[in-house]
Amino acid sequence: MKYTGKVSGLYIYPVKSCRGISVTELEINSRGPAFDRQWMIVDENNQFITLRTFNKLAEIKTSIQGPYLHLYAGSNKILVDFTEECEQVEDVTIWGDTFKGGIENKSINEALSDFLSKTVKLVRYQSQSFRDIGASATSVVKETMFSDSKPLLLANEASLKDLNAKLAAKGEAPSVMERFRANVIVSGIDQAYVEDEAAFVSVGELKFENPKLCGRCPVITKDVETGEVVSKQTLITLAETRKKEGSSKIPFGVYLTPANTGIIKIGDIVSL
Repeated sequence: MKYTGKVSGLYIYPVKSCRGISVTELEINSRGPAFDRQWMIVDENNQFITLRTFNKLAEIKTSIQGPYLHLYAGSNKILVDFTEECEQVEDVTIWGDTFKGGIENKSINEALSDFLSKTVKLVRYQSQSFRDIGASATSVVKETMFSDSKPLLLANEASLKDLNAKLAAKGEAPSVMERFRANVIVSGIDQAYVEDEAAFVSVGELKFENPKLCGRCPVITKDVETGEVVSKQTLITLAETRKKEGSSKIPFGVYLTPANTGIIKIGDIVSL
């Protein structure tokens, strides 16, 4: 059965695990959404650090203005010029994938290390980088930057409504979509979780293939501004109805790989 809705929200997360940006248009290129998870923060061993275990990442606000990525870390504003690629290139690792990443300059890394009270580096996905998505690739998109899985994550407002109804039945506060850190939010589809069964998805003129359910972790229990846990019941309640026998995954939303490039806008028609 085909389901039709519309785009009600668009988000990018320039630095993995840091604060995202609500946008009205989303450019999809050969790596997925432009600027989305193009940077990540790594420790002294070049292993990525994540909001799952490092709450203070949620306090770092981001914006894209002209040729700069702006990072707001406490009272500090850090500017990252992305018109020139990083000269220093090193192997970096995310979820067992190791590949080349550009290392931002010393002053940027020191400022972030001071804010996080931990020795870290800001890493950029650039021309030397290639994170192969293998069988998940399409003819147009064969890589993803620092996302957890495939290049784009889609979520359905009806699915959140269903979860919130179950939370309300327990006397728990509702969750908010921002905690799920999706790129495309869909409204106007009355049925929850129909996105699970979609073999193909279209958004405006763009096509998406090779869907994969997004398994959820404690990040969805955390406040989007502080990173502190505010509702353990969010994950517990989702697991009660969504966890499949024999699987450790608790799905909400679907990862997709673009089959062509272009622009997604608020209000675009979504077909599942």
